Amino acid sequence: MARIELRTFIRAPRERVWGIITDLSGQHRWMEDLHRLEVVSEVRTGVGTLIDVTSKLFGLPVLHDVMEIVTWDEPRELEVVHGGGFTGSGRFSLEEALAGTIFIWEEVFNPPLGPLGELAATIVVAPHLRRVWARSMDNVRRLAEAG
Repeated sequence: MARIELRTFIRAPRERVWGIITDLSGQHRWMEDLHRLEVVSEVRTGVGTLIDVTSKLFGLPVLHDVMEIVTWDEPRELEVVHGGGFTGSGRFSLEEALAGTIFIWEEVFNPPLGPLGELAATIVVAPHLRRVWARSMDNVRRLAEAG
């Protein structure tokens, strides 16, 4: 199992950051590795929403995932369960801070291919994802701080 956690400080109110990260149709504005996103459930927002996503890995659109939103605690926490090649969960948390918001992105996933997948995730995939997701979080920061 792999675990990645990233944090960034954003000089904007939590509600503004929440509006950016929960705008599913607008995630392409900030999510660096997003290739395609489609809401495929009748529920369009909140708990129970199903999202069909293709993400890029090393620039190639190769990761297919169907995520279900399992936690929607506005404006604090959004959690999904991943049902693609990398199973697990992802969580966006927003904590109030003096003069802004702390944005926390956590992912816990089981890579495919057993021990070989675990090794590849640790040595190659996780460091790459940390860099890509850090840029994505920086995009959220820029959008939120711009108002």
